[in-house]
Amino acid sequence: MAEIRNLNTVYLYFSTKLKNPRISVTDFFPLQNAYESDSALRWLISDAFKMNIISKPEIFCNTGVSVELLNTCDNQLKLLQECKEDPKTTYAIALCGAWSFVRVRKGASDLRFADRVIPTYPSKITPHEISFNEKGKLENDPYPHGWDEIDWEVYNIMKDPSISYTEAIRRSKKEGSGLSRKTIKSHFRKILRDCKLRMNFFPKGYYGYEKIFFTFHTEYEVGLHKALQKLDRTSFLWKVQDFVILTLFVERYCATVRHFKELEENGLIRDLKVSIPNRHYTPFEEDFD
Repeated sequence: MAEIRNLNTVYLYFSTKLKNPRISVTDFFPLQNAYESDSALRWLISDAFKMNIISKPEIFCNTGVSVELLNTCDNQLKLLQECKEDPKTTYAIALCGAWSFVRVRKGASDLRFADRVIPTYPSKITPHEISFNEKGKLENDPYPHGWDEIDWEVYNIMKDPSISYTEAIRRSKKEGSGLSRKTIKSHFRKILRDCKLRMNFFPKGYYGYEKIFFTFHTEYEVGLHKALQKLDRTSFLWKVQDFVILTLFVERYCATVRHFKELEENGLIRDLKVSIPNRHYTPFEEDFD
């Protein structure tokens, strides 16, 4: 796998983009000191996107999301294809292990919390060193009370908050409403306050790691979230009803699973189930034939 230089600068761009998703590379240039030319910095950021070290920012509103977990699935490819053809399905994963399939659809709201945990670079711990002792439940994601039709339209056309307002106006015209720049900007600021901004950071690239899918119960949800922030790569942390779903990106599968079994034996988590993602689908990406 090809490596990229100046990951510290890429991480700085990532963390800056989470604070200001509309910042351009030109505006970011004065905030770093690794590059003396704007063009060289542009090449670095472009390569980071191409190598899946970072992803585009995404606005996420947790409303009307249903998560279904299946113990068994006779034909994973067939079900993935069904998910692909279902406009309400936003994410699907075929698994080996304790769980066989996960499907995320628009429907009943049983996804209480969803986060792409912001990492630290360089890391403070590895996945098989995760530890925590702080009790506490994660707060449910906020619901966008008081949104009107314009708020929802701006949310849908600007889920990628880095697009230009000119492009947002074009999309609005395509929807038939033709919102003005002033209206879009005003409602966009409100949406940013009410939603989460998500973005990935993977030093080795998204495909440079093995993935492990855990489910468990714990009284230490807050401590777990803080511990995941000490890793050098993004983790996916969900809470569905009263249990946790955690996707870790690891280099040492066996060591990480063994460590989580030890966390269970020590009473920090319970009802641990371990699975391996082997195929997935979203409307934006798929890795099955």
